[in-house]
Amino acid sequence: MIDWTWPEVDRLEHQENWNEAKEYLIKAWQQNPTDLKTTVRLGFFCWYVVVEQGPLGITDADIDTDELESFLTEVTNFGLAHFITHEDFLWCFGYMISMFPYYFGDYEQWEEKGISMLKHAYELYPEEPIYKYSYLGSFTNTYRTRRTRKNELKRVKTVLEDRFRGEGLLSEYFKSIFS
Repeated sequence: MIDWTWPEVDRLEHQENWNEAKEYLIKAWQQNPTDLKTTVRLGFFCWYVVVEQGPLGITDADIDTDELESFLTEVTNFGLAHFITHEDFLWCFGYMISMFPYYFGDYEQWEEKGISMLKHAYELYPEEPIYKYSYLGSFTNTYRTRRTRKNELKRVKTVLEDRFRGEGLLSEYFKSIFS
């Protein structure tokens, strides 16, 4: 799993300087779109701010969410064309897509795509607890699945701090939902 730490972006996100973080990430991505970490961090930033703008207290005056949605679509399509065999892309975008498929297009089609991406990441690295837990989380809530997820969550907690260092949105988000 990639080291998600990026001091400049982490600082801007942590300080809730949304426009500065957006501009920094977009510029970095435009300069080097084939850098996986940049692609994932920009995609996650766009997704998170759009999805969580209310709880974050962000208004349309604070940041252009239409622009973020447009970049989310662009980065997603770019990633699908260039990183479809990379486990970190598959996992992170698969997670985002499966959680809120309607931000990506046709709900059922994209929900299925997101789950498929989580499955592929897990199949590439079945021993990675984050990938396994995320994939298992995409199943319906049966007793067997709940029990398996509970056991896997224990494994996730042992690697959580190592996998998500830093204080950026991506790291903080996954540390909070998996803890």
